[in-house]
Amino acid sequence: MIRWPHVAKIAALFAAAVPLPAAHAADAGGYPNRPIRLIVPFPPGGGTDTVSRTLQPALQQLLGQQLIIDNRGSAQGITGTGIAATAVPDGYTLVIAEIGATALAPALTPNVSFDVVRDFAPITKLIEQPYILSVHPSVPAKSLAEFIKLAQAKAGGYNYGSGNVTSHVMQEVFYRTAKVTLTHIPYKGSGPSVTALVSNEVQTLFSGPGAAIPQIKAGRIRGLAVTTIKRARELPDLPTLDESGYKGFEVSGWYGVMAPANTPRPVIERLNKDFVTVLTTGDSSKQLMARGYDPAPMTPEAFGKYLQAEVARWSKAVKQYGIKSIE
Repeated sequence: MIRWPHVAKIAALFAAAVPLPAAHAADAGGYPNRPIRLIVPFPPGGGTDTVSRTLQPALQQLLGQQLIIDNRGSAQGITGTGIAATAVPDGYTLVIAEIGATALAPALTPNVSFDVVRDFAPITKLIEQPYILSVHPSVPAKSLAEFIKLAQAKAGGYNYGSGNVTSHVMQEVFYRTAKVTLTHIPYKGSGPSVTALVSNEVQTLFSGPGAAIPQIKAGRIRGLAVTTIKRARELPDLPTLDESGYKGFEVSGWYGVMAPANTPRPVIERLNKDFVTVLTTGDSSKQLMARGYDPAPMTPEAFGKYLQAEVARWSKAVKQYGIKSIE
């Protein structure tokens, strides 16, 4: 049986979710004195976009400048992340990090132009999240066990969608474990993939809470299970995969924020301080939790170690399960 190390347990080894002392961020050379670009390497409507836009107003107030969200949804997050890697390291270009673009896509794509450990300066982890296994309401299954039985009897007859490489790899691993054959249809972001599930282009999907929960509550899709070891706060009636018979199968998603390598340390400290403040106080953190995200800030050093652990973990999973492509 598979054992996926729980992200929260890894994070606990490193996390220090407290704002940096003001003295540490005192000398940032007047930073910021113009708008800051935050690259979201996925299309609008997905989880990375939702989290970024939830944090945007409060961050703009603290920074005293516009935070311009720049969606660069292409190549499973590689394009946007690559743009950030080569940006001037002055604190005016930041990028959202997540499992797929930083660990999985590079492991599956030849000649990626960046190395997440070498080419970026970590700022902080932002959130952790469950993934939700959902089906279209036309699928006559009210539980995960019923769906697996249907899918096994109809090999290749159901389509599963993925909005990013994380969702793709996670489903490949799970359905191989469950001995189920489904047809994969990729989409350019979790928003489009959930739309495809609503319209019955695909019949099942693992997706983050930001895109899935509103559709589940509206009855447009049916949730069957969550991937975390504990039930999701916003969907307390939904069992976990562990509870559904797949003992030890657990994984959490996460997002973070990075700057190009060699960004001045005082700038990184200022950004960490402001992001941590927004994640731990005020309305932004409440809005994130209402949408199924758990704020999970860290120091830059802790997030750097966390990134290294995630790159190693997911690269190993790709090799272990012989996954060759992100398409």
